[in-house]
Amino acid sequence: MRIGKGRRGALLSGVALGVVAALLMAAEPARAADVAEVGVGLPAVDGFNGKLEGFGGWGDHNAFRGGSHFIGGGLGSLTAPLGHSFGFQLDGMAATRQGDFVGGAAGHLFTRDPSSHLIGLYGSGVGFDDPSKTRSYKIGAEAEAYLGRFTLSGVAGYEHVDAKKAFLGLDGAGARVFSDPKDGGSFFDQIDISFYPTDDLKLSAGHRYVGRKHAAALGVEALVPVGGVGVSAFAEGRIGEEDYKAAWAGVKIYFGDDKSLIRRHRESDPPNRLKDDLFAASNRRDRVGAVPPPPPPPPNCEVTNCGCVFQ
Repeated sequence: MRIGKGRRGALLSGVALGVVAALLMAAEPARAADVAEVGVGLPAVDGFNGKLEGFGGWGDHNAFRGGSHFIGGGLGSLTAPLGHSFGFQLDGMAATRQGDFVGGAAGHLFTRDPSSHLIGLYGSGVGFDDPSKTRSYKIGAEAEAYLGRFTLSGVAGYEHVDAKKAFLGLDGAGARVFSDPKDGGSFFDQIDISFYPTDDLKLSAGHRYVGRKHAAALGVEALVPVGGVGVSAFAEGRIGEEDYKAAWAGVKIYFGDDKSLIRRHRESDPPNRLKDDLFAASNRRDRVGAVPPPPPPPPNCEVTNCGCVFQ
């Protein structure tokens, strides 16, 4: 039996999510005893804290419109405790993709034991100031498992993209070019496995299924404390379907108690996932009414305003 491409993508993503869910359940009793200073009994969020990050880089896709491939912008997060066992985080993003403004927000509601796991709900909305006036919305479940110096993390659920077909202009052959956006609803996931060689260095690899495209994700982040403020440098890359590829780098500033990177990630704020939403919308291009080039003149012919004059 042949499985369609869309169903195959959802099936593969569902299998990936199922594997992570099984690992999370198996990891429930696990404790990060081998990681310094991460102990049992800590609150879900260690207090009011936040982070700011700026990034810039390059993204390419064979479905993108012509023009600049620059991507970049800023993100921010505010995290607050809700009693001892629960927390809430609000994320925001203002960025640019191919010269189009992109703005979005997200929310996390979760329960967490910093020695073992996080479980919660996630929702986001992102708008693109592109010709298709694309809007992307997500709702899903979020989870993390802390296994010594390894962290398994992910969010998965339902994604809906609204977009309109739009006229983009004429190409070199005189054809009218229209966007042909992928809209409608689908499954999505963002799954990572992270390793901390030291308390202040994180290496990560994962999978993305966003905008109905699979992609591999790679990342690195290193904390460099500056004057009592946590400052880190990071770089990330994506390689995926339909010749999708992207890379960016930037700086994060963490606010709150002075602590190591691994403790910030497990005791303070969950990740801000909005950067991947920059690629939730892809504008495929339709060419309509292409004008074929004129045939070449016959040999020994000089072309004039009056036509062809044979020599």
